[in-house]
Amino acid sequence: MGQESYHLSVRYKDFEYTVSGDRAYVDEHHQEIKSYLSKLMRDELQPKSTRGLERISSTFEIEKQSPAPKPLPTADPANKPDIQRYLEELPLHSEWQFTLAMAYYLFQHKLQPSFTAKTVRKQFREARHTVPNNIHLSVHTCVKKGYLQESGQADLQKTYEITESGIAYIQALQNSSAEVKASGDHAAVENVKQAPERTIEDFNLENNPDPRRLERIEDQALSILYIYRKEFDVEHLSARDVHEVLSQHFNTEHSAKAIQIALSRSRPLVEKIKFEGQMHYRLTKKGLDHMETLLGKQV
Repeated sequence: MGQESYHLSVRYKDFEYTVSGDRAYVDEHHQEIKSYLSKLMRDELQPKSTRGLERISSTFEIEKQSPAPKPLPTADPANKPDIQRYLEELPLHSEWQFTLAMAYYLFQHKLQPSFTAKTVRKQFREARHTVPNNIHLSVHTCVKKGYLQESGQADLQKTYEITESGIAYIQALQNSSAEVKASGDHAAVENVKQAPERTIEDFNLENNPDPRRLERIEDQALSILYIYRKEFDVEHLSARDVHEVLSQHFNTEHSAKAIQIALSRSRPLVEKIKFEGQMHYRLTKKGLDHMETLLGKQV
C-alpha cells in the first residue's frame, strides 16, 4: 500500500504557505506555521512604535532546505528582461539568496528603498523565475541573517529595506562572478582538461551509469561525478566541469545554470567543497550507493 500524502495550505492577509508530503513532514511545517502566525498576530496587536523590534525565531531554518527557484523558459534569449540578465550573472543557489538579489535590484536599479514581500514576489515574475514556495519565509530568512530589516508598513503590509550587510553580500557575489568571467572558462574547467582529450570509450559505459540512459538531469550530473571518481581518480568537479563533460561528450542541451541547480538540489547525495576558490561537488556515500543502484537497473 502506498504512503499517504497530506496537503497543508494557509492564507492570512498577504501571507501564503503551501506544503505537501507525508504526515510527519506536514506536521513539522504545521508547527512552524502556527508559531509564525502567532508572532504575526502578536505584532499586529503591538503599538506601531514597537513593531519589528523582535528577532525572527530560529525555527525558520527549515527554509534552507528549499531548492533554488527554477528559471522559466523564454521565447527569445535576445528579449530577456534586464533583471533576468542580472540574476544570471550571480552565483545564486537558494531561495533566500534569490530573494535578497531581488531586494538589491529594487534598491540599486529601481531606486526603491523599501518594499513589501509582495513587491519582491512580482520581481520573480518579471525575471521569469518561479516564485519561491513561500516568499515570506525567504524574506524573514534574510531578516534573520541581517541582510534585510523591517522599515514600517504600507497598505497593511510590512515593508523592508536592504541593510548595508545585504548590499555588501550581493556586491561580493558580483565581484566574484566578474573575477571568474575575467579569468575565462579555462580555470573553471581545469580539472576536466588537465587530462588528455577523452573519447566516449574512456568513460567505460559498460561498467558505469550512462548519462544518455538517465532521464533526470540530477542523475545525469551525478553520473559524471561517479565516472570521474571511478575511472579518472578525480574526487570532485565544479558544476561547470560537469556541464562541459555532458555537453561535449554526451550532447546534452542543459545550460550550465541548470546543472548547477541540479547538483545543488541533489544533497545529501553530494556535498559541496571549496576548491581553489570555486564551489565543487563530491559524491557522498549515499550518492555512490544511489549511482550503483541506477547502474544495477541499467545492466
